[in-house]
Amino acid sequence: MSAGSPRLQPQPRVELADYPVDAAWSSDGNVLAVAGGEGAVLLLSAAAHAAPYRIGSHAGGALAVVWQKAGRLFATSGQDGKVLLWDARSGEAKCILECAEWSEQLAFADNGRLLAVASGRTLRIFDDSGVLQQTLPGHSGVIASIAWRPKSTEIAAAGNGGMRLHRLDAGAAAAPSARDFAWRGACLSASWNADGRVLASGMQDGSVHLWYVASASQSQMQGMGAKVFVTEWSGNGRYLATAATSSIVVWDFSGKGPEGSRPLELQAHSERLSALRFRPGSTTLVSAARDRRLLLWRVGAASEPLDAHLLADECTLLRFSRDGARLAAGDARGGVTLYDCA
Repeated sequence: MSAGSPRLQPQPRVELADYPVDAAWSSDGNVLAVAGGEGAVLLLSAAAHAAPYRIGSHAGGALAVVWQKAGRLFATSGQDGKVLLWDARSGEAKCILECAEWSEQLAFADNGRLLAVASGRTLRIFDDSGVLQQTLPGHSGVIASIAWRPKSTEIAAAGNGGMRLHRLDAGAAAAPSARDFAWRGACLSASWNADGRVLASGMQDGSVHLWYVASASQSQMQGMGAKVFVTEWSGNGRYLATAATSSIVVWDFSGKGPEGSRPLELQAHSERLSALRFRPGSTTLVSAARDRRLLLWRVGAASEPLDAHLLADECTLLRFSRDGARLAAGDARGGVTLYDCA
């Protein structure tokens, strides 16, 4: 390993006394909000190395957390059917939704002013004060994933039968429009490349489906061997990393693109992958699997891991801070390890 190779420098593991199901970094990368499987909503300071602070909870268990791109607000959802909008500075929470269906999919738009919440077949849009702006046309099936198109007010919703792309206007009274990108089978993920030209989804049938939005064309990559539950783009939009088995399958979108070509396979894990994350703005990839190993890769430059660490238990989440300086890895034993990315 050369002196210039990237490394992950671990800090002491933090015990949460709860199972970390989701996490999100503050815009400055100094605070990590964690959603606990038993209900805790925790704030963890990266700089102070202090014990996590329990800011609140969801009865029955928390499900998801998302932080505003450039602000102090974050949102959480739970098995109590509530979606809470938190002010990290004051610690105050506002209940913006309470319904019978859980909300497992939350997403702030790039502008930070719109929050999307998926509950069952329904997608709702709130403003940053927690006021409901629009309830979008119902989907034919449960929404499995949502993703805002970069630098836009368009949002994709994945589910059984394909994708629906909603286009919103800033005004609450303006009627939204929608485009359906139909495909047989169940879409499990929704992820955009950096410039918003390509929308990717991992499929239940073990394939990856691509929609080229401007031309309304599509293609499919098959043969993953199991359902594809992660589709993760590199910061430059060149690589799409996918997870289905123990191998990381990476598609190269440079030149003529991935159609008709063989993907890159990165193999070092001994058990099924559980998480993948590209470091923001780079082609450095972090992977975790049921074998408890955390591996660092430089996609396109090396076929072997550049760094490796062993977690306390199976990884439940990987989250980079927005500047890529820190990585959080949650484990099934109820802890989080923070890494400085050198």
